[in-house]
Amino acid sequence: MTRLDVFTNDLYAGNPAWVVFGADTLDDVQLGRVAFELGGPSTAFVLRSKKADVRLRYFTPSSEEPISGHATIGALWALAERGAFGGAPGGRHRLETPVGILPFSFDANSEGVKRAWMTQKKPLFAKVEEFKEIASALGIGADSLFHDAFPISRASTGLPCLLVPVRSLEAIKRIEPRAGEMAELAKELEVVAIMVYTWSVLEPGSSLHTRCYLPGPPEQEDIASGMPAGALCAYLVEHEFIPKDRTGDIIVEQGHWLGRPSKIHVRIERKGAMIRKVEVGGSARTSATGKISVE
Repeated sequence: MTRLDVFTNDLYAGNPAWVVFGADTLDDVQLGRVAFELGGPSTAFVLRSKKADVRLRYFTPSSEEPISGHATIGALWALAERGAFGGAPGGRHRLETPVGILPFSFDANSEGVKRAWMTQKKPLFAKVEEFKEIASALGIGADSLFHDAFPISRASTGLPCLLVPVRSLEAIKRIEPRAGEMAELAKELEVVAIMVYTWSVLEPGSSLHTRCYLPGPPEQEDIASGMPAGALCAYLVEHEFIPKDRTGDIIVEQGHWLGRPSKIHVRIERKGAMIRKVEVGGSARTSATGKISVE
């Protein structure tokens, strides 16, 4: 097994994920127990696939997830480092997940993998009107929202997310979620994540700054959110809030308020009025390796 810091080039930054190899012999109870024992926000279990190059299942310490963006990138990175896709993992590959078969690829050269990319599902959008309830759940005033210029939306590229614009870094820093209200809001809107974003950034070259909340239980803030980042950028490109010449590498920064800065790369392929492809990518660093016994 391997622990990776994902969506970063630096150790002890980014979003940590465990990857457990050769999990075909484990049953559901054992998978859950291993994830609980490891205790990370998400563990990806690697299995053989009859439909694709590799199959992944995802577990938190409390339950199975349909997919996890950062754990996917971490698992693909770890597999590439182990030579699972050949010495030079170019070309396109296929990944089997609980949400379906997803293409993936790598940016690589003679020195190794530079970035792993996962393709997400084609986006779905729906406008959301409850801005006062959303502001209250986030613990900020409604005047901090930027919904007049960038409408609040429900979006999905595989997982349904609520996209909430705020006016500044100062506003995003002040967020103090109210767990009960967040849970009720997520249930009402049928979302699994609340992605708050602002156009103000902390690092040169970044396109957006985000914070992402997982209503739970348990309610928590996510360090770097691959699936919500894809949904967010697809929404912004769909509505032409991001210029056409900048859709090839949108950089979403996240995790700074948790002490683990992260950079999520997103590229959107659009033909005419239609988004044809959403890809989320990033780098990773291996921070620990080991073995775990299962009986």
